[in-house]
Amino acid sequence: MTAVIEHSKKHRASMTGKWPWMIDPQSLLPHDKYDLDSIARIVDAGYPAVAPILDELLEWTADGNWPVARPIADFLVTAGTPLIDPISRILQGTDGTQKWHCINSIVQRLPMDVLRGLEEDLRRLADHPSENDRREEADIEAREVLLRLEPDHGMKL
Repeated sequence: MTAVIEHSKKHRASMTGKWPWMIDPQSLLPHDKYDLDSIARIVDAGYPAVAPILDELLEWTADGNWPVARPIADFLVTAGTPLIDPISRILQGTDGTQKWHCINSIVQRLPMDVLRGLEEDLRRLADHPSENDRREEADIEAREVLLRLEPDHGMKL
């Protein structure tokens, strides 16, 4: 996937034949969970062209068993701070399975500045999980990610 992202960054305008602001973002979305061809379109368009569909792209990562889930997650991790609000909506939602997959495939790999933007939602999930969150162990995943925000993380012997 990294090779696809790097290749696409270098050739974005030539490969799409359009400037990013001329792309219909909805046309980039996968048609089904097996639509791996959509990944190249998404990566080629890049951010900010995909900004209007960040929530929909996150929905495609809701089940880690779907073939499109991991490549889309790999791309989304590169989006940075624009992911804070869409991920926050997931963490504040009611779907414990989606929360677990989001944390496991995306949140745990985010840079610290983005993680800090999600800290309040992660703490709420870790400290006050719903029964569904507990059943799916989303609260455990949240606690593990929060360890990265501790000042002495990685310093203990």
